[in-house]
Amino acid sequence: MVDYFDPARIPPEPPFPSPPLRARKGRGILINVAVTIIVAVSVMLLLPLFFGSNPIDVLTRKTESQVQEVRTVEQRAVGAGQEAVVEAASKVLPSVVNIEVKATGFGGVSSAIGSGFIYRSDGYIVTNNHVVEDSSSIKVSLSDGSTYDAQVVGTDSDTDLAVIKIEASNLPAATLGSSADLVAGELAIAVGSPEGFEGSVTSGIVSALNRNISISSQESLFDVIQTDAAINPGNSGGPLCNSLGDIIGINTAIYSESGGYDGLGFAIPIDSAKPIIDQLIEKGSVIHAWLGLTGGTLTTDTAKRYDLPIEKGAIVQTVYSNAAAQKAGLQSGDIIVAIDGTEIDSMDQVVAEIRKRGVGDTITIDYYRDKDKKQTKATLEQKPTT
Repeated sequence: MVDYFDPARIPPEPPFPSPPLRARKGRGILINVAVTIIVAVSVMLLLPLFFGSNPIDVLTRKTESQVQEVRTVEQRAVGAGQEAVVEAASKVLPSVVNIEVKATGFGGVSSAIGSGFIYRSDGYIVTNNHVVEDSSSIKVSLSDGSTYDAQVVGTDSDTDLAVIKIEASNLPAATLGSSADLVAGELAIAVGSPEGFEGSVTSGIVSALNRNISISSQESLFDVIQTDAAINPGNSGGPLCNSLGDIIGINTAIYSESGGYDGLGFAIPIDSAKPIIDQLIEKGSVIHAWLGLTGGTLTTDTAKRYDLPIEKGAIVQTVYSNAAAQKAGLQSGDIIVAIDGTEIDSMDQVVAEIRKRGVGDTITIDYYRDKDKKQTKATLEQKPTT
């Protein structure tokens, strides 16, 4: 083999000398640091897009009590499932009024506050009898802030209803619904001026139907609606509405040991109130049908004590002379168990059934005398005025 010099095998000289090894390592560290800083700044700038807040605050958890989400009224209502309350309130509120009453008595002038609603656009307003009875002056405030003096058109203590009137026209009359098809558990909305706070809206449910309650030692209300919508003094006479904003009842009483809201409110059903209201507007008074007797409720203990054949019913105590009950042959001691086929469990039910009927109507009464079951017919008469 011949050795020879081949210049092509020798690498050419670089155009500049290679840096020392330490210098090359230093440049790499600087490049890595620069890249790290760029990446960190980019991340810091992008964090707000993902977290919606200052990245430092996010990292230190300072935003846990500071981040707020603002929603519209519509979004809040829908999100809370209360859009029906919002819509119903906006519908009925223009027709709800505040009523201020002054009465003059032996102790001087006293004041009271109640509620009501515009029944007709020509100024007729519905409220409770106990709100305006014995009043010397009545002032009505409308939802638009205007005020009027009002006059009593008619009152009915038996149903605790009253109609007053202001001299105004083109008023926003309320829309009446129906109480006939109500069911326990459905939405109920009370509107009025509790403790004088005008235009207050509370919501709850229809707790029960066909309640009979005593509002005094001599007065009772029958077939009323029970609700847990907050009702307080000042709500009396205001409307109870359904989810559509239609009036289904007139708030009239509360059961309370404290005098305030205890979750037990009662309203007169609009279906039974409307005929009374119309009579008050037309005649200024109401004609009630009357059977002409008084009595009490049969208890299980009484039935066992006297070995009676039934355990429920209404015991007749007094039969008025020449009244419908006497003409039908009823006597003291008889036990009424049905009227027109409807079972009777109490004397309150007897009164409630009579209230549903008019003067001149004939009813069929099933009753027990001793242990014998009997039946008779009675033609209802006009209740005497006292």
